[in-house]
Amino acid sequence: MTEDNLYAGREQTLVKHLILQRYLKRFAMIIGQVWSSITYVDCFSGPWQSRSAEFADTSFGIAVQELRRARDELAERSGKAPQLRCYFLERDADAYERLHGYARTFTDVEIATRNAPLEDSVADIERFVTGVTPKPFSFVFVDPTGWSGFALDRIRPLLLLKPGEVLINFMTEHIRRFIDSPDEQTRRSFEELFGSADFRDQLAEIPVTERRDAVVFEYARTVAAVGRFDYPSIAVVLHPQKNRSHFHLVYLTRSSKGLEVFKDAEKQSMADMEQARAKAQQRKREEKGGRYLFSAEEMHDPVHFQELRDRYLGMARKALESRLRNQIRVPYEQAWAIALFYPMVWEGDVKQWIREWTEQGSVSLEGLGPRQRVPQRDQHHCLVWPSGR
Repeated sequence: MTEDNLYAGREQTLVKHLILQRYLKRFAMIIGQVWSSITYVDCFSGPWQSRSAEFADTSFGIAVQELRRARDELAERSGKAPQLRCYFLERDADAYERLHGYARTFTDVEIATRNAPLEDSVADIERFVTGVTPKPFSFVFVDPTGWSGFALDRIRPLLLLKPGEVLINFMTEHIRRFIDSPDEQTRRSFEELFGSADFRDQLAEIPVTERRDAVVFEYARTVAAVGRFDYPSIAVVLHPQKNRSHFHLVYLTRSSKGLEVFKDAEKQSMADMEQARAKAQQRKREEKGGRYLFSAEEMHDPVHFQELRDRYLGMARKALESRLRNQIRVPYEQAWAIALFYPMVWEGDVKQWIREWTEQGSVSLEGLGPRQRVPQRDQHHCLVWPSGR
């Protein structure tokens, strides 16, 4: 079955899986050179709506495939073959039976499965991750279908696992629709998601048109602070047929290299997202009886994507300028991380701003060699904002 058939009608899942797939392959290749064991945890495994007999269109299936591929490639290149361990969690009994059956087919990966809610399984996950010597590098994927079931205080131990990284699917569209609900139970569930009610006071001061971004940015900063992650970042996944955000992927790492790899995976997947959206929108037109001479890509209007990217570029540039004005002297690594927190912003954008600022005399650069024109990470390069500007 082709990729188009596997993901027809759920193209947003395709984009999520492409980011995960691209990231995990490089993640395992890098981590496997240093750590002897890698543990992948999938907290809402499913399977849901899978059309592949091999579960190739599921997050757990993709994870096993990419981790094994990286391990085998490492073994061939360098003789290093990290131990692979997976923990798959699913609360639905029927889905769990399929998940457990899949896990039993592998003999070269240690796979534990559990039929229970995430909030009841955190201690068990901790034991699995930390119960081997030497300590493994963990990657925790939290991919819910809504906003409940992963209260911040309950998942805090998973955020604090070291060494480790976390990826959370933040269901923006669902949250946007219900975050202002007067229902007491709904309000309480959002407070549990954020760990407090403080976010409501902050949102009240923000225009309604800006709240979707504000909610996900606040959540990303909150979970990063709780887990003591130095490099949080966000990727946006658009609705296949409508010009709006469907969900965001919140990525948390303590490594600048991890952020670099995640942003590369995001950038590659944005082009695939627009192609998938073009096909989804063409299919919708054809279902209504339309017949067209042009291809889906030719019919697709990229204006919303570009407007959204321009919006995030403006936010990132403003945030970096603000830090420069307040701090005066900012290491390039810090400037880079500030900008790459935002979706659809990449290192090339940051370097373009720096070129513009230096040409205008707004920013000077310290620490560059005689032939260096733009700063690089890990070379003690700094951006300096002249005082008084």
